[in-house]
Parts: sequence; C-alpha cells; structure tokens
Amino acid sequence: MSSDGAYLRYPHLHDDLLCFTAEDDLWIAPLTAGGDPPGRAWRLTVDRTRVDQPRFSPDGRHIAYTNWRSLDPEIHLAPVDGGQARRLTYWGAQDTRVCGWTPDGEILAVASHGQPFSHFSWAYKVPLDGSPGGRLPWGPVADLAVADVDGRHLTLLLTGKPPHEPAAWKRYRGGATGRLWLHGEQLLPELDGRGHLDCVMFVGDRIAFLSDHEGVGNLYSCRRDGADLTRHTDHDEFYARHASTDGRRVVYQCAGELWIVDALTPDSRPRRLPVRLGGPRPGRRPYQIPASHHVNAVAVDETGRASAVGVRGSLYWLTHRDGPARTIADTPGVRVRLPEMLGDGGRIAYVTDAEGADAIEIAYLPRASGDRPVRRLAAGELGRVHELAAAPDGARLAVACNDGRLLLVDVSPEALSLIHP
Repeated sequence: MSSDGAYLRYPHLHDDLLCFTAEDDLWIAPLTAGGDPPGRAWRLTVDRTRVDQPRFSPDGRHIAYTNWRSLDPEIHLAPVDGGQARRLTYWGAQDTRVCGWTPDGEILAVASHGQPFSHFSWAYKVPLDGSPGGRLPWGPVADLAVADVDGRHLTLLLTGKPPHEPAAWKRYRGGATGRLWLHGEQLLPELDGRGHLDCVMFVGDRIAFLSDHEGVGNLYSCRRDGADLTRHTDHDEFYARHASTDGRRVVYQCAGELWIVDALTPDSRPRRLPVRLGGPRPGRRPYQIPASHHVNAVAVDETGRASAVGVRGSLYWLTHRDGPARTIADTPGVRVRLPEMLGDGGRIAYVTDAEGADAIEIAYLPRASGDRPVRRLAAGELGRVHELAAAPDGARLAVACNDGRLLLVDVSPEALSLIHP
C-alpha cells in the first residue's frame, strides 16, 4: 500500500506517463526523466465504480479500460488529456477484459460474449468508432498480446485458464493453470500444471509473464523459442499481479504498491514507484452505519419487555417501549454472537472470539448487573461454534461445533461434557 494509504492496481506505461486504478477511478502520474519516482497523480475519471485493466493506445492519446458502470463490465475509451469517456461495447459478459492494443490501433479484449460458459472467452478486436468488435479466430483464450516484429504480426496466447487471478487461487496445481502459445507453437510445456500463468507480454525480444510455479507469483521471461527461462522478481509473501508493458519496461502491482522492472536483463532489479495521490482517501473516511440495517441476532428476555440485540459483532440491551440502548458487550476487535437468555436470573450467554478461538461468556444484563464481572467458559475447547441453545432453567447450554460434536456446558459450576461425537 502506498505511503498515503491508497491501494494501487492495474498499472500501465507510455513514455513518461503511468496509468493505474485507485479508489474506483483511473489515475495518471508523470514519470520523470531518468526513471526517478513519479510525481503527484491526477484523477482521469470520476465514475466511482469498479474499473480495471487500463491500456494506453500506441500513440498515447487514449486509454482503453473496463468499466462496471452498467453492472456488467464493458470497454470504455477515455482521452488522456481529459474529457468524456465513450462506451464501446454492449456485450453483457461478466468476464469482459481489455488486454491491450493491436499495432494498427484497435483494442484487444477477451470476453465470453455469446458463449455458453464463461471459460469459453474468445479474443476480439474492438474498433474505436463504436462499431461491433470482430471475433478473432484462435478459439477460447484467457489473455493475448500482438506485436509487430519486422513487419510481421506475432500473436502470443494464453489458453486453458479460467477467468480468475492466480492470487485468488493459490497453490492450485492442475490442468487449469494456463498454457503459452506463440504463433501456434507451445512455449514452456514443462510448466503445465505446475503453476498459474498470467499477463503474457512481448518485451523487447523476450516473452514475459507472471507465474507461481515456484510458490509465489513473480515475473518471469524467456526467449521466443522458450529457452532461457529467467526470474526477474523475488516477492516471497505477496503475489506480483496485473503486470503490463510498454514493450521495454514492465510494471506490476504487489500488495497495493506499484513496481517497475526497467529491463529484462539478468542484473535488472525491480524498484517500487512511490506514487502520491492528490486529495483525501474517501474510502477511509469515517461514516455512520444504521444499526437497524445490521441486526444479526435477537434474544428476548422472559418478560417480553426487552431484548439483547446483536449488531455488527457487539451486543446491546434494548427495551421495547422506551429508554436508551445499553451495552452488554462492545470491545473493538472482538466479535460476539449467538446470544441466549439464561432463565429468569438476569443473565445472558453468548459466543466470543476475544482470545482468538471461540469461547462462551456469561454476563449479567444491565438491569441486574450490579457491576458483577463477566465469566468466560470453555475457552479453546469448542472449535468453531455453529449453534448455541440454553435449557429453560438456564443451568446448561447445548453447543454445536464445526467438527460435528454436540457439547453440554454446565453454566455453574463450569463443566463440559460430550453428548454426541
């Protein structure tokens, strides 16, 4: 995460400009000469809805990106100098995604538009005049890149991968990790099933991509014949994600920060881009939450005149006619749930995670508390509690646990016995 608390994603480069997403908008920051840290960024869009995968056009005048303004992701085009963005597609596919541009100035995208399953995403060329995009003839693909090499268009495809990020499906090893193809020839078949592949790119005379076949997602590259597989980053905790290139440099996100690799040479090292956003962080602004919208538990006392009400992990005592709400349990960082009245003794039981593992607490209601302390029972012996029920006299509690056990807890004195294994 950046120094000012912003979470930065989906970077892309063009000359001395860096584009990325933050706070559900597109931003642009200048890259100073010599590769110094970028300056203060400015906001390009104010949609305040999900946006991702921005890509500069080859001439640097426009940015194509995916926008969720219409509930389904669609491709939009925004001028870099400012102005109204235009919507280019009306596909209604949940996996529509911008992949880049062709050397001829058309947008490359993938979508399952018109297909029976989302993993049948095809590649499309989308013209800028708003006319329908043309489907490309390569069959189902997950990602692609096209480069002009000596007057010939080379096509790099990633197939056999569902439309999810490797960072969201860690340690999967199987047939849905993706395969690389360059002009119909498979590259790096030895990686099949060993790790996720993502974000395929042409960078100079090499092929770059993200892979987690060594445990954590990092940036790799190889020659166009698949030889000389080289690792360029060494992140060992968080995945490298959303990599893109301008043909010379590679930028990517890792843990909400932006990183750049200036060249895919053995001695190159990634460096962090300390981007600064202008304006406050609206996503971190305090705001009030209506308690009535977040009630998750109610336990009525024996008189029917008041209830213990659970709201967002806290527990409150609320009379049914008048009077203020009073606190039973409200500790920051602690969640209480499943309240149960214990007979007519003015006590209540509930589950708490104050010690990390679930435990049962017995508290006195505000009308009968007299500053008596809360008792905690069976800490570390319950696992995850799914259900809690009190006997009519309030002397015992039945506890259903996540491991299939049904336990009986004597409230006073504390005792724990197994009813059903």
